[in-house]
Amino acid sequence: MTTSEEGRSVRRSLSPETLAAQALGAVDPVSGALVPPIHLSTTYERGPDGAYPSGRAYTRADNPTYDHAEELLATLEAGAGCSLFASGNAAATAVFQSLLPGDHVLVARVLYWGIRKWLAEFGVSWGLDVEFVDTADPVAVAAAIRPGRTRLLWLETPANPTWEITDLAAVVKIAHGADVRVAVDNTVATPVLTRPIELGADLVVHSATKYLNGHSDVLAGAVVTARRDPFWERIRSWRRNAGAVVGPFEAWLLQRGMRTLFLRVRRSSETALTLARHLDEHPGVTTVLYPGLPSHPGHSIAARQMTGGFSGMLSIRIAGGEEQAMAVAAAVRIFKRATSLGGVESLIEARRSVEGPSSSVPGDLLRLSIGLEAPEDLMADLEAALAAVRRPATPDRPRIAEGITGAATADSDLTSAVQAALDRSVTATIIARGGALRVADVGDSVVTLLATGSPGATLPAAGAIEGLVRAAVPEVARVRVVWQAGEPASVPATDDLAARVRSVLDNEVNPAIAAHRGHVALVGAVDGRVQLRLEGGCQGCSLAEVTVRQGIERLLRARFGDIVAVVDVTDHEAGSDPFYTPEKR
Repeated sequence: MTTSEEGRSVRRSLSPETLAAQALGAVDPVSGALVPPIHLSTTYERGPDGAYPSGRAYTRADNPTYDHAEELLATLEAGAGCSLFASGNAAATAVFQSLLPGDHVLVARVLYWGIRKWLAEFGVSWGLDVEFVDTADPVAVAAAIRPGRTRLLWLETPANPTWEITDLAAVVKIAHGADVRVAVDNTVATPVLTRPIELGADLVVHSATKYLNGHSDVLAGAVVTARRDPFWERIRSWRRNAGAVVGPFEAWLLQRGMRTLFLRVRRSSETALTLARHLDEHPGVTTVLYPGLPSHPGHSIAARQMTGGFSGMLSIRIAGGEEQAMAVAAAVRIFKRATSLGGVESLIEARRSVEGPSSSVPGDLLRLSIGLEAPEDLMADLEAALAAVRRPATPDRPRIAEGITGAATADSDLTSAVQAALDRSVTATIIARGGALRVADVGDSVVTLLATGSPGATLPAAGAIEGLVRAAVPEVARVRVVWQAGEPASVPATDDLAARVRSVLDNEVNPAIAAHRGHVALVGAVDGRVQLRLEGGCQGCSLAEVTVRQGIERLLRARFGDIVAVVDVTDHEAGSDPFYTPEKR
């Protein structure tokens, strides 16, 4: 038996906690040091024959400092391999970018907003067919899978920031029955509390910035695989070729942070449960969202698949609404008002203020990341901040996930069913891409949807929207998507391309975009080349490519065969006013 084989044999007999504390028990073979060295070199020497005797060529592909942290995390997650990335978002998007254009992916309705934003702004534009689903409902997951088309199910549990719980074993069984890979963001639970691969998951993703490092001083991400298959090699190839690698010093700090992972996660989980129980009875709090409470709808599942605690994350909804919630956050003295989670210091944050008006998170919700401070100090801090808040006689109705509501027709069962289907699957994506969509009319089995905002938010998904609505509401035979005027504008009969384009912009595009404080101007139309400029106080300029290429260009090319190109010549930065109107909140 080789030395490495002996080491692996010893590890199998040890608990994960011991392996983490000793960082797998590695000792530097050259110096005998118990603390591993940092390898800062970006390149490696070739032998006289041109080969690489070390097996390494360039640090963008590999670095010995990565190896230690990767092996430790793979061991803790019961995986076959691990790759570190420059951030949690880099790790997550590497999984999506390893898919192919046209692939259908199911994504949990409740998830970290940064991933939802990336999917809306880039994933959909690139060609992924993204559909949101309630992963806490296995029946909904099964119904959303398209055999032969769905390639990935992405979920979090507990899900940030309202902490819904997904039954991993149940949804994995459903997904694998249809040959769908399952990726689980395990940032919040960590391998201390949940090991998704042992429950059947194919991939586990981490924002290693959070609990794994645990000291708010490292930006890193990681993907762990259950097996070394071709898809895993594609993810590794993406990291190498895109350069989405973590630095050696950050990798070293990460392995050091993981040595105390079990102590930190267990302590923060214990304190979080103590605070949740206390706040659950507080008159200034309408709702405590924490899976460790028996009142939580996912408590029984969490108790079954989480071991040793329910995480150090909880959210509370404040009596009196958003203004009172912001006042509470402003009044704390020990909790720090900051983004992120999983550090040794406790943090408080009004998530809606971070995610923006498109967020489905209620304005009265405060997210708490519980650190390692004395529980009694944290309790006293929250008590003092909540002191001026009183529970109203009729508490606000919880709004865990809000979509676009208020159809223009009567509040019929069919209208409600169609709107609910939209909100479950596509509303979040359309909002994040700068648009809005609501039911305008239902009659004779035909549903008319009114679209506003960026045409690029809705047009690329029009076909998928009809399929989703008809599958969810069998009574619907046809789905129409219309703009502000309801029907295509009357286009002047002229050879002047500029006049025809201007007519469509003035009568169809701009009335829709005006609702979001934007405007599209025609700069010129010469030899079939149409130049457009986005104007107004619209933040959507960061989505100009989506608005122009996937929206306006489609509209114009469908009307005019003499168009050679549609070019965006917008030359200013995004405006300071949100493009999200109140109706989209």
